[in-house]
Amino acid sequence: MDSTRKLSEEQIADAQRLKSLWEREFKGKISQEEVAHRCGWKTQGAFNQYLNGKIPIGLQALLKMSRALGVDPSRISPGLAAEISKNTATDFNLSQSRYVPGSDNPPAASYSEIDLLLASATPRSRQHLLRIAQAAADGRLSEADTKMLSDIAKRLEKGSTDHRDDYPNLQPDPADQDT
Repeated sequence: MDSTRKLSEEQIADAQRLKSLWEREFKGKISQEEVAHRCGWKTQGAFNQYLNGKIPIGLQALLKMSRALGVDPSRISPGLAAEISKNTATDFNLSQSRYVPGSDNPPAASYSEIDLLLASATPRSRQHLLRIAQAAADGRLSEADTKMLSDIAKRLEKGSTDHRDDYPNLQPDPADQDT
């Protein structure tokens, strides 16, 4: 691989794994433009630079690419994937049950969307998401809770960050303030 920057051996290996994965499983099925769009990049140039080892794959780029391609991050970068596990420091199979296909319990052996979400969340958001996930795993979410979470998810999908009008009577809990 031609590299304009000096990449470490590990970074070169990550780029080679990405390139090999792309060639085997995705080339001809999805365009680089579509991957870039899914990653939130303006052009396919960024994806192409990662693909060809021009720039090193960082944690955020790894999370975006693995999410866009629907693959476990460790298939691209085992080293960075290990950092995800170390940083989140939790087992996402909260019910401690084995995965049964078709069940609501995600497999603990692979990275799920919650793993990727938690890895990129702020510490405060991560704390709240884990509390919700634990309540779900324990069967403590009511239909009303699920509906409320669904409403929140729909609102957030719209992209607005100003939600003051959504909860006019809500007072912040001092215990939830960022430290």
